[in-house]
Amino acid sequence: MFNPAMKDRLMSTKNKTVQIDSTKYEMLGVINDGDSKVRLKDSAGKVEEMTSDSFITLLNEGKAKYLD
Repeated sequence: MFNPAMKDRLMSTKNKTVQIDSTKYEMLGVINDGDSKVRLKDSAGKVEEMTSDSFITLLNEGKAKYLD
């Protein structure tokens, strides 16, 4: 059951910053519409989605990294 007293703690998390190749993105979250996808927003405000599997592969290959 949801505890309203915990709302601020649960809702106030800062979005992570990730870098893929030379582009920095704000990680908006993960969605599941049949496929698990990561939502990313670049500095120009363009929102992109990629599968979670692709994102994890980029992390494992060193092509993506968390900056904070």
